[in-house]
Amino acid sequence: MKVSKPVCPDCARKELDTVKRIRDYLKPKERRNAPVLQVSQDLDIPVRYIEYLIREKYFDLTRYPSMQYKCKNCNTLITLGEYCSSCAEELRKNLLSTNEDAGKNNKDNNDPDGNFYKTRL
Repeated sequence: MKVSKPVCPDCARKELDTVKRIRDYLKPKERRNAPVLQVSQDLDIPVRYIEYLIREKYFDLTRYPSMQYKCKNCNTLITLGEYCSSCAEELRKNLLSTNEDAGKNNKDNNDPDGNFYKTRL
């Protein structure tokens, strides 16, 4: 049986029921802009689980603009991905500099046998 998520059918059903509860809660206009913390408190659903559901794209953020969650690094409110744009750019720069440093280290070592063993470890 092909499954779209690595969870059992009962857990998938519970997840969809939770999404329906949140959508029903946010349906009235006066609650449409309720922050995640308020939704969590009123429905007794953990904030981290609501954030997970937002990341999994269960909510149209144009319709529910308050459904934001915190960046994993700096806690800025975001609506897409794991990191805000500034943290993502900083991570990208760090990765690029690490790759450049690794490339320089490989060029400095001209021992052909040494590289043979390093590439296989």
